[in-house]
Amino acid sequence: MTLAGAKSLSLEQVPNRSSGPPVPKPNPIPRRLEMDALVVRRLGDPTLAPGGEASPFAPVSGDHPVPGLASPTSVRVRVVATSLNFATFLQVQGKYQERPPLPFVPGSDYAGVVDAVGTAVRRFRPGDRVCAVASLGSFADLVVAEERQLFLVPDGCDLVAAGALPVAFGTTHLALVHRAQLKAGQVLLVLGAAGGVGASAVQIGKVCGAVVIAVARGTEKLHYLKSIGADHVIDSSKESIIESAKSFLKARGLKGVDVLYDPVGGKLTQDSLKLLNWGAHILVIGFASGDVPVIRANIALVKNWTIHGLYWGSYSIHRPPVLIDSLNELLSWLSKGLITIQISHTYRLPEAHLAFAALRDRKAVGKVMIVMDSSAKSRL
Repeated sequence: MTLAGAKSLSLEQVPNRSSGPPVPKPNPIPRRLEMDALVVRRLGDPTLAPGGEASPFAPVSGDHPVPGLASPTSVRVRVVATSLNFATFLQVQGKYQERPPLPFVPGSDYAGVVDAVGTAVRRFRPGDRVCAVASLGSFADLVVAEERQLFLVPDGCDLVAAGALPVAFGTTHLALVHRAQLKAGQVLLVLGAAGGVGASAVQIGKVCGAVVIAVARGTEKLHYLKSIGADHVIDSSKESIIESAKSFLKARGLKGVDVLYDPVGGKLTQDSLKLLNWGAHILVIGFASGDVPVIRANIALVKNWTIHGLYWGSYSIHRPPVLIDSLNELLSWLSKGLITIQISHTYRLPEAHLAFAALRDRKAVGKVMIVMDSSAKSRL
């Protein structure tokens, strides 16, 4: 799955850091120390301010216990930035496929600096810059992960950008490179292209050499998609996807779409199916529209379509080596400038409800991030 010229490392290939100077082991931190964390105390609307009677969140008050090292191979990370994903939005409402018991600290992909390491940790030392994906818990000052779950962030890569990379770009990389095996010259149609996963699909599509058609709403978003390499952009609020795409394809001498990347669902999906070539790949990423589309099996049979369901998180259970190779390749691309990460909005932890509102209201052009540094300024 690795593209020519790009290198990735498996966990077994990562240099052993134990050959350097002895790594000082941390003194245990007393459990009485506390930190800031966003705690979901009840399921509900995540756009309501923490502490309100109807809010799902307890106040961010610095009274959450600092996590201890869970094992000799665990690492505690001081979080610099954590990403907001649509799955988190659904999870706080109890609408996601995984429903953790209450109370819980939400959050998945993050980046930060190693704060402490277990006695058996060899790959990391305090001060290293890392990124990772947690099943829960990254909306906090500190998070504990196993050594094997962490990735070293290359020099020159911004930590906020690295915190935005794993889920959005990881989902797309596995979808396009591993599952659909997108090839140079093929036509890729991206729905919801201005969001986190959509924008990553445009960029990864161009790295693969594809012709990219990007669908979004609004002039600002279309300009952004052009700036990151989209060959043709369609404003779904003003024009027909079918007519606009067919006109572009005809002008380029192309028959149709080879790969459909769909995080939206609904009518957009149904319209897009009319553009697909024989033998096309359909990547089912999500249903941001709230409408799960129906793809008729008899049409898929006649047209030899391949339909891929892509639940990125399950790769950590069923195909961890594939996930590791994918993220290492993405970090390599980020360090080389082959991909860039657009941070649309940043908020501090007590403003998380504003971040969720920006996601809900489709204000984001790129990623919405929670930045833990108290000096960070919000951008609405």
